[in-house]
Amino acid sequence: MKHSGDSQQDVSPDAIQASFIQHLRQGMTRKAALHLTIKQQVTAGELSYLAKLPPSRVLAARLAVSRDTVEQTYAQLEAEGYIARAVGRGSFVSYQQDTLIGRELLATDSTDQALLVERELSAHGRSLLIAAHAPHTRRSGSLTPSLPDLRLFPIDSWLQLERQAVRQGAEYLLGYADPQGLVELREEIIEYLRRERGVKAGTEQVIVVTSSQQALSLCTQVLFNPGDRVFVEEPGYQGAKKLVQSAGLIAQPIGVDPCGMDVDALINTEEGGRGVYITPSHHYPLGHSLSIERRLKLLAWAQREKAWILEDDYDSEFNYNGQTTAALQGLDQYQRTLYIGTFSKSLFPGLRIGFLIVPPQLIKPMVAAKQFQDGYTSALPQMTLFKFINEDFYAEHLRNMRKIYQARLEILHAAVHQYLAAWTQPRLPQGGLQLVCPLKDAATERRLIQAAAAQDMRVYGLIDFYTHSPSEGALVFGFAAYTPDEIVKFIKKLSCIFDSLPVPG
Repeated sequence: MKHSGDSQQDVSPDAIQASFIQHLRQGMTRKAALHLTIKQQVTAGELSYLAKLPPSRVLAARLAVSRDTVEQTYAQLEAEGYIARAVGRGSFVSYQQDTLIGRELLATDSTDQALLVERELSAHGRSLLIAAHAPHTRRSGSLTPSLPDLRLFPIDSWLQLERQAVRQGAEYLLGYADPQGLVELREEIIEYLRRERGVKAGTEQVIVVTSSQQALSLCTQVLFNPGDRVFVEEPGYQGAKKLVQSAGLIAQPIGVDPCGMDVDALINTEEGGRGVYITPSHHYPLGHSLSIERRLKLLAWAQREKAWILEDDYDSEFNYNGQTTAALQGLDQYQRTLYIGTFSKSLFPGLRIGFLIVPPQLIKPMVAAKQFQDGYTSALPQMTLFKFINEDFYAEHLRNMRKIYQARLEILHAAVHQYLAAWTQPRLPQGGLQLVCPLKDAATERRLIQAAAAQDMRVYGLIDFYTHSPSEGALVFGFAAYTPDEIVKFIKKLSCIFDSLPVPG
């Protein structure tokens, strides 16, 4: 790269060529290889903010591709927010990224040392570092969305079952385990899913994983090639978007409305896609359910395009009106849906057990990928969980937590209407672990969040769930992990902070 005297840098075609050739050797098309090359170099900081890209004619000649290929790639990158183009001036990097995002992963306090380590990483290592995100794990000083209340977990019963499991099969449980998971647990999982979620699958289709993140990671490895496009909900779960991007895939945002993901927009996307990540039963964080019309359209699209549907059945256990929506997987007669679930919300995140239900033709490759990734999931917690479900502790725990969480949701809803009514008047959702409180606009959201942060209070907004800045605004409060007193105290404290701000007209 050639450095000019000011902040602008002219990018040499040589800086792009080597990575482009490498992606071609991996079997990618010229357009996909060029798109991924520039995108990775921009996000990794190799092509800095305001750097000027080569003219399409020059780059096309150097890479031995058509000028249309370069023009189309530049247009796509512009639409995705990575570059900006101006007639008569050229194409410039418009993506601003702190190259030290995720620096905590480097375990160092030295900025210089962190930069040095980043330069030592592979291109994929840098993309992983940039894609790293801070999960919503903070409990104090906030009402963090999606956290369960771990103080109410029946730990004594769990430890008793764990001791029983060890006494009955210590050698079996302390040794190496089946990479697909204990058959006893897989049988319990599929029986529960058939009964409660309408899933249609056999025990042999269940793969026990450590988390929904690992399930999604296995899908990105086995089903897609670098440069493939995977549709994601906008707004939606940032962890899934980042994981898709870290695998070298294009995470294409698709809007969400009260009927769920806009499937027509997905179908009409010119570039097409190889897959879609979706939370159809209970969208995170808005809580919408994908309508039956859109479900059928999505299934037909997946069959027609030979694409894959990655269904994350996020917090489906917590529905408070007694009416549950059946899983999308149960409607799929084409075997194009992979169903992802976890016990992190219904039990506790530290359990590190989730599951992936795959079509029959994907059992062997997915189990092989799981085995190469981490060998197997520990057998002892699997057996303890089997006993917990089999002996009805799980069903009892869910019944108790539904009642408690519903009561806390109603308390939060009432507190917001009492103390924050000048700013928001949210509707009462029928499920989930968070309350979305709409605001006038995104500017109001930023103002409220900044005012809270100045008083060391962490408030989550809708922007936390968007790839790009939204025009609408909302506050997102969790309630499940907090007692009624903690909820009301937090909202009252917020009201004192917000009262000092001008209320929008």
